[in-house]
Amino acid sequence: MSQPLLQHADYSHLLPAAHSLLEQHADKIREHLVSTGAAMEVLANKFGGDPETWKVAGMLHDLDWDKLEKDAEEHCGKTLDEMIEPIEAPAELLADIKSHYAEKYGEEHPLDTMLRKCLYCVDELTGFIVAVALVRPSKKLEDVKVKSVKKKLKDKGFAAQVNREQIMKCEELIGIPLDEFIEITLDAMKGIAEEIGL
Repeated sequence: MSQPLLQHADYSHLLPAAHSLLEQHADKIREHLVSTGAAMEVLANKFGGDPETWKVAGMLHDLDWDKLEKDAEEHCGKTLDEMIEPIEAPAELLADIKSHYAEKYGEEHPLDTMLRKCLYCVDELTGFIVAVALVRPSKKLEDVKVKSVKKKLKDKGFAAQVNREQIMKCEELIGIPLDEFIEITLDAMKGIAEEIGL
């Protein structure tokens, strides 16, 4: 059962600026950000959100990751604020981004909109699907199937840093069965496979 979509700010006009920020700041993290943006766009269409607004949130949610060299303590903090400041983003964009780091910012920025819930769940899944693709002989997304993603999720030794619980929350938070959630995300990523070299 899908939950009602709470009213949400529109920052779709920032899509060109988001692409520009990726060019400036995203290197190793770029495929993850593009993948998450694509998945969020599809999820917006499913839940009646603005696709470009959701895409911007997905594209920018880990923008600081390369610069911070995976410093989880500083993630979504001052560095991210400084990176996004030049595009004069509304406060809601930063709040949406920070909400995906629920362990640290969950009290201040709760998962109280469908955009935030979807971003929280899909963040770990896009990264995991990339990892699954990279162990295929072809290293191509087109050869990744939903069942192979599910099988790898059960293998705790594979991509061990991925928070499986966050992915599994799709059923509780956004009302989508795991198989369908993987399929939606995987199909979205296959649509931009050339752009991310997979």
